[in-house]
Amino acid sequence: MSQTTYPQIELSAWRQVGEGGNGAVYVNDAEPGVLLKVNTNDTSEDAIRKEFYTPKSVFDTGVPTPQVFEIIRAGDCFGVKCQNIQSKKSFSRLCADDPSSIDARAIQMARLLKEFHAKTIEDSQWVPSQKQRMLEAAETTALVGGKAKERLIEFVKSIPESNHLLHGDLQMGNLIMADDKCYWIDLGRATHGIPQFDLGHFFLFCNIFGKKGRVQEIAHMSDKQLVQFWNAFALEYNGPDHMDAFIKECRKFAALDIIYLGMVQKLSISERFFLGLLAKKMLK
Repeated sequence: MSQTTYPQIELSAWRQVGEGGNGAVYVNDAEPGVLLKVNTNDTSEDAIRKEFYTPKSVFDTGVPTPQVFEIIRAGDCFGVKCQNIQSKKSFSRLCADDPSSIDARAIQMARLLKEFHAKTIEDSQWVPSQKQRMLEAAETTALVGGKAKERLIEFVKSIPESNHLLHGDLQMGNLIMADDKCYWIDLGRATHGIPQFDLGHFFLFCNIFGKKGRVQEIAHMSDKQLVQFWNAFALEYNGPDHMDAFIKECRKFAALDIIYLGMVQKLSISERFFLGLLAKKMLK
């Protein structure tokens, strides 16, 4: 049972304006500039504390991201009040609305991500080590076995620790613009480590999973546009030198992302078989 008392609110005073990964999103004319996110799928206190304290920890580093204000209760559910960024558009939506801007937006995102990765943060339960998270995934994975699993674990152990901030779910939909100012959003998976973790995730999103309709729906972009975005982004982030080595490294970290996916999501037997083969191929 919770040892903390949170303010209780009546949802009847709020108007639902959308749905999120864990529940519903509301606004209230009496509280302008505030967005209320109520968790209806995971109603545990631990879930809402993570949803509050992880983005708060990122905000406190100086990263431009919507501010979180307080945890509340709405009946049996928990929620978070946070800053409502008005008239916002994601980079994915901006690119969909104007495909000629894809290269420019990719370059802009790469520059903003360098600033993001330059931030440092202390290890905590809210922003843990991505290396340790991936090591747990590698040691417990059923996607690969035998020598391949041994090589995987050795690879993760060889990755240096770092206290640089990582987004954890890097993709162009999680960067928004409002009045020419950009904000990073959906920071519930933020961790710390070397930038390659984020880059591998983004490589996987654009180049591998980007061929799937579900990802195209999320990004509002075709598979060819996703690859175009990645190519312009990677060139700006890395620079023109040693691009082959950069891409090879991104592929290896993308394989780690697949292994982690196998740990946190329920997959069918066929999905596990396919992802295991894909991970082994990308680790080479």
